[in-house]
Amino acid sequence: MIDLLVKALAVITMDDSHRVILDGEVGIDQGKIVQIGNNLGLTARKVIDAKNCVILPGLINGHSHVYQSLIEGIGYDMHFDPWNWRFLFPIVSKMSPKHARISAELAAMEMIKTGTTTISDHWYMHTDLRNIYEVTDAFDKAGMRAQMVYGLLDQTFAGERIESEYMTMIKTDEQLIQEVQKYYQEWHGKRRTTMALGPGSTEDISEELMLKTRDLSRELDINVSTHVAGWIEINAYTQRKFGERDLEHLHTIGLTGPRGVFFHAVWLSNHEIEILAETGSKVIHCPMANAYLGYGIAPVAQMLERGIPVGLGTDGAASYTYDLWEVGRAAAMLQKATHLDGEAITAEQILTMMTMDGARALGLQKQVGSLEVGKQADLIAVDFNQAHLLADGRFAPKLVYSAHGSDVIHSIIDGQVVMENRELKTMHEKRILEDAFSARQDLIKVAGQETRDLLAAPWPNHGAYWREIAQQEVNLNGNER
Repeated sequence: MIDLLVKALAVITMDDSHRVILDGEVGIDQGKIVQIGNNLGLTARKVIDAKNCVILPGLINGHSHVYQSLIEGIGYDMHFDPWNWRFLFPIVSKMSPKHARISAELAAMEMIKTGTTTISDHWYMHTDLRNIYEVTDAFDKAGMRAQMVYGLLDQTFAGERIESEYMTMIKTDEQLIQEVQKYYQEWHGKRRTTMALGPGSTEDISEELMLKTRDLSRELDINVSTHVAGWIEINAYTQRKFGERDLEHLHTIGLTGPRGVFFHAVWLSNHEIEILAETGSKVIHCPMANAYLGYGIAPVAQMLERGIPVGLGTDGAASYTYDLWEVGRAAAMLQKATHLDGEAITAEQILTMMTMDGARALGLQKQVGSLEVGKQADLIAVDFNQAHLLADGRFAPKLVYSAHGSDVIHSIIDGQVVMENRELKTMHEKRILEDAFSARQDLIKVAGQETRDLLAAPWPNHGAYWREIAQQEVNLNGNER
């Protein structure tokens, strides 16, 4: 007798042959997939009859900043810099371990309810050294699979040392490396949690610390995940400072390769795309955040053509969602529009980005990303018994272009049912929503009078008001910083 048997309208395996098994079944025991096929004849302690559902691998969110889940909508429709320095940091620099945990619970709840089973979260708000531990434990208690990207940054884009009381309790690079090693010992490889190193970007980490990060990733054999070429000004900055474009410089100092994971990757040259392909590097595409912030549209079709694994990420507050279906749809539409070509990218490629390529990017392809015997049982069920999901066997286009997170009715992670018939099994939804609302108000309250005054700007002219204030500090006209 096995632990769990799931029966479905169809099973989309996302394996190398992209098998779709109609009237399929998935047998699960001790957290792993033990059989996939038709009429398996298995006896199980629990059976989920999902006869109206399509089963597929759990979705993989390859890049997020969940601490921002508490501040979505605060300081909106703005250039990144004034939002970052006038709203984000003044608020979240006051984040306590309790706030950190609530932010993770809120994000995890939304992800599970919309079909995401694996999260890669870039956490650099070390205002309290306990924060990242609370976030990790919250994901673990929710049942999620998590790759925690331990953020490292030590300067502003102007090359100035970050004030420790403003952004981090970590005062020296040596202390930061010690904290990273401590976290690695406590969490990496424990249950569903792995760790990566997360230098912020070439703007906000010194060359010395970047090189220490590279060396530590080699020593620990873990990924280095960083923002690259996300905004148009960054290449001019690195050209001035290093004589090379952003990704070119990271390649020069040894951060590309199988351990290299690069977020955004919008402003890449053809040569830099070749570097990614030749070194076996990976990319996480964040189309909604890129579009909202006016960063641009990444050359995803070209990267896929060169065989680069490209996963999808929500990023932080700028996407306004943790629903990866929305992100996947945006990725498809933007590629088609920017190339003036409806064939620029396919629904099947987007599904791969949401699942198997996401797993490849995080180095988890042997565990998750496809439904295959021996892999961990991370899978979701999408209800196709709905008007907007009417299908005749061609499920991929309906999933990518029609499905919503609310269409996911069952979610299983590591063989554990974490949501059944839209009911969360590992989280208390009402309590989390109440705690999140209180935490949001608390953070605004402690952020300071100036931030509260900015938030009180009259609608609908709030954007102009905020930009006028921010103009004193930040050039919003697109000039080089």
